[in-house]
Amino acid sequence: MKYKDTKVSFISNEEIKNKADNFRLKYWKNGIPVGIEEIVELKLKISIIPIPNLMSQCGLDAQITSDFSSIYVDQRNYENETSRFRFSLAHELGHLVLHKIFYEALNISSMDEVYEFIYEIDADEYSYLETQANKFANYFLVPREELSKIREKILTEKLSKKQDISVFDEKTLNSYLAGHIASLFLVSSGTVEIALNDLSSLKK
Repeated sequence: MKYKDTKVSFISNEEIKNKADNFRLKYWKNGIPVGIEEIVELKLKISIIPIPNLMSQCGLDAQITSDFSSIYVDQRNYENETSRFRFSLAHELGHLVLHKIFYEALNISSMDEVYEFIYEIDADEYSYLETQANKFANYFLVPREELSKIREKILTEKLSKKQDISVFDEKTLNSYLAGHIASLFLVSSGTVEIALNDLSSLKK
């Protein structure tokens, strides 16, 4: 039971955003969509290894090894689910950037140890860990400055066509806009909706 007493440190949203922005700026300067596979495989020299039934067997889309040399990914997502696969890679980069020392201490080097870690760690601690990595992935793949520009451009176009968007509350509007924006970032509409709501909260 070597993972039972594992504890995850608190990281603020602002710190996660800053780390995601800085990491992206270091490795990617070509705008959107962010070239996550190129960053992982060519710039960071991390191998992407598809594993059959990774999701069905242990509920994982992906898992990075403790030496950060490989990322195991669910084979079905790798082959058929582009936006989910991209988010999974960014999520695992989040563990590299946010949890490097933590992961090194886990010393995970095989799928058996991945399974052991998932089943032994406290559920709340695991939730903290995954939430932090999810936030990193969202900030990394959906740069807020670019998102804000695109949002304003779409709203301007809608208004110029005299489309009445005043009937929508802000969250409903963001949900509507997400479907128009997601393909530009090669992420899901759900990912963009979360990012748009984050933008809205920053304005308040």
